[in-house]
Amino acid sequence: MIRKEYNIYRSEAASFDEALSELLAAMVGVEREIVRIVLFGAPKDNVEYGEQRTLFEQRCRMHFGERVPMLSYVAQAPLRYSLAAEVTTISREDARQIVRHEDYITLGDEILSAGIYAPLEKNVAQQAEQIFARVSEILSAEGVSTSDIVRQWNYIERITHMAEEGQHYQLFNDARSHFYQGCQWHNGYPAATGIGTQAGGVTVLFDAVRSSALHSKAVDNPLQISAHAYSQQVLINNTQSHKTTPKFERARYMSGDDASVYISGTAAIRGEESCSEDAVGQTRLTMENIDYLISEENLIKSGVAEPEKMAYASLRAYLKYRDDLEQVVEWMDRNYPQVDVLYLWADICREELLIEIEGIAKQVN
Repeated sequence: MIRKEYNIYRSEAASFDEALSELLAAMVGVEREIVRIVLFGAPKDNVEYGEQRTLFEQRCRMHFGERVPMLSYVAQAPLRYSLAAEVTTISREDARQIVRHEDYITLGDEILSAGIYAPLEKNVAQQAEQIFARVSEILSAEGVSTSDIVRQWNYIERITHMAEEGQHYQLFNDARSHFYQGCQWHNGYPAATGIGTQAGGVTVLFDAVRSSALHSKAVDNPLQISAHAYSQQVLINNTQSHKTTPKFERARYMSGDDASVYISGTAAIRGEESCSEDAVGQTRLTMENIDYLISEENLIKSGVAEPEKMAYASLRAYLKYRDDLEQVVEWMDRNYPQVDVLYLWADICREELLIEIEGIAKQVN
């Protein structure tokens, strides 16, 4: 796999326009090729979300020209900042392999998508169906199987909201399950995050790798039941229909000179039950889950031969309540001082969960 680096940019500027200008100006001196920008902001509603996303895309086209990265705008308020961006870069030499398309790029055997959206007038189920139809078109155009998706980010507006047709997260899971039925998943599902947003409907980003079984392995965590094996009791909906499970693995190990682990969205769950702790207690339990997930012991159990020691390259922490930020930051700074964490305000897929953490770990050289 092509070596990637991940950096977080932040701005405290008062207006969206000023903050966006500050972030883009900070990217000018980057010596590596920027291939993806995920922007996090706080639009007040879907009208403002649409305006800000359009401005973001226009400004990036002006700023980067023909080398515009894959872009996504996510309505999750950065905590302590007005605007933040997670930026993925590769070397200029590796950038020669880039083939650009409207909403995705290829890097040799890899596919990296931009944010894939659907009209906000549609309901969550309809949006998800349209988005997955586009994902299918991309994969078909590149001759890649759906089962070659190795990482997926799923952003769902008001994720726990009970609409007339069902809970937003369950509607999304049903659409994802239907899409995934089209192939065999002999090498496990992707690593994935399903997280709430304040606006923006449904947005999906994905990474895929041609013949992914040659390059990756699903990583399980014995501390937690696999999400795709959850019982009906922990799935929530307001209809009597069968509830399909979230189709993702706890993590995926990616082999090669730049070995890494994609860490799925992880919370304070043991087995399949949420733990009753305050925000700091849930943060501690969540990091215990992730620490073991990426440990050499667990990677070996997952079939990785002679794994390297892993260290966190990037983490995002999603907090349900803004008031929990200071105590969570204090605990993380004390226990993981070497990690740059992006803190975001976002609803989580279970009402009782106060924090969810995802990220990427890379081999220690």
